[in-house]
Amino acid sequence: SIRNSPYKRDYKLIGFDYFPDTVGSFWCHKNYILPDILRKENEQEWLEEIVSIIKKDKIELLFIGVDFELPLFSKYKSRIEKESNCLVVVSDERVISIGNDKFKTFQFLKENGLYYPETYEPESCDFSMLTFPVIVKPKVGARSVGVSIVDSLDKLEEVLKNTQDPIIQEYVGDDNTEYTCGVISLDGELKHSIALNRTLKAGNTHLSSFSNDTPDIVKQYLKDITDELKPFGSCNYQLRVDTQGIPKLFEINARHSGTTYMRSLFGYNEIIYLLKKLLDDEEYVFNLKEGRAIRYFEEQLIK
Repeated sequence: SIRNSPYKRDYKLIGFDYFPDTVGSFWCHKNYILPDILRKENEQEWLEEIVSIIKKDKIELLFIGVDFELPLFSKYKSRIEKESNCLVVVSDERVISIGNDKFKTFQFLKENGLYYPETYEPESCDFSMLTFPVIVKPKVGARSVGVSIVDSLDKLEEVLKNTQDPIIQEYVGDDNTEYTCGVISLDGELKHSIALNRTLKAGNTHLSSFSNDTPDIVKQYLKDITDELKPFGSCNYQLRVDTQGIPKLFEINARHSGTTYMRSLFGYNEIIYLLKKLLDDEEYVFNLKEGRAIRYFEEQLIK
């Protein structure tokens, strides 16, 4: 998003990875390999390495783009900021917890009077009252891994046995009514939002489209969710619209999601907005344009 903007020469990009030769590492001026964060015994070493690099390279702003880092960056945000002059763009632990657990996401929506898909834990669900098809998915998961569409009671019992810590969720709308939405929230309020109609391939957004005639009910829904959730920085919501035209959110990614760059192609460059706002206290104005975007694989020669 930065490299393909008019501001690419204004920023030095420092990357962090957990293994070498990621394509993003070749887009940065410098890249570091961190200790394996998934090994609990590495936590303090990881933190010390982060702080040391931030101070050495005088990093002013830290963005997080992968889900497994969120709980730790949220946990240590204050310490990192106190020991350096770097602002960590991450939501608080409450927001991360709600986003990481899909049953907590449902409870958050219901408790705050927001539209929600009916959602059950298997042990407290009366299967005879279900309307098929339903969705079965892990409480904690990403990229549609472990997600099943179930159309009968027999199949439901089989799928539940093979799904780790599952929930059962109402099947909402269809493939044509699914949206991936980006919001920017600062100081506890929604600053900007965009909703892209999308289709999936291998669990990720493959095709997306933006139109200025996004239903008002969807726009208001994004605002209502954000006003109650109060994330910090960018946040991604995934939702579907049901047959009555009601939007129902089923996933929160409290971070820069995989469609960050895709949104920038429509003029919604959230990264530049945050850089300008948080570092320079300048208001970056979006010039949104309608259209369609497609995700594809690309090769890059490296030396």
